[in-house]
Amino acid sequence: SHDCGSDCHAHGSEEHGHGHGQEADSGSEGETQTCPCAGGLILRGNRCVLIRSLAGEWEGMRIPWLAVEPGEHVEVASARAASELCSIEPEEMHLLRNVLPVAIAVPGMPEIALYAFYAVNPPPPGALEAADTEDPEDIYDWYTFPSAMRALAGDAYARAALATMAFALAAGAAAGTVPNQWGGVFGQEWTEAAFKLLPGPKLELDPGNRTIASLMDAGAAAASSSSGSRAQTTATEEANSTKGNQKRKRVKH
Repeated sequence: SHDCGSDCHAHGSEEHGHGHGQEADSGSEGETQTCPCAGGLILRGNRCVLIRSLAGEWEGMRIPWLAVEPGEHVEVASARAASELCSIEPEEMHLLRNVLPVAIAVPGMPEIALYAFYAVNPPPPGALEAADTEDPEDIYDWYTFPSAMRALAGDAYARAALATMAFALAAGAAAGTVPNQWGGVFGQEWTEAAFKLLPGPKLELDPGNRTIASLMDAGAAAASSSSGSRAQTTATEEANSTKGNQKRKRVKH
């Protein structure tokens, strides 16, 4: 049988964080099978989490990702990747649902769908820059966009994915679907200058002022409203059904 986990693990087992192995044989001549992988990028202000292997499974830092289990939704797997690989409780992070996943595409390997999550709790008291100090004995560290680009210097595919994510986060912050707090928005050191290099009219986006607390409150309110609407629809359908039954009874009599 085909081991999806070994496919994904191959991404992180070589020098640059991504392997280039062959796709697994599906059992039919000329056909190949790949299993999806999912990653969770945890954000807090203008920083993201990268992980290291304390057991020496790979060199340097990488984005948290793992193989999607059979029957598991990719979104669920991405949350599991962020939680399990970073030793962070699921309730300590919030999925940014309005930020579409970014693909880490590596030739000859399963695609990694990278979802964005946001830390629910604020950074420790003191200067935000204190988080930039690396601890080689900890499973993860926080990185600004420039620092992440340097930490992933040997992994062009991960760097390209983070650049794509940075643009999406900047647009999301302007739209109010991505928080701008605790130092700003991940990628801001680069996106502000990069937008000015685009062809056509000058592109400037409002940085936004959404907080993670207000974003979660808005999401909870929307979910409650949706639930109420479904309940009202169900009640209306039941009432109409009752009226219909009563009318049919009168017709029979």
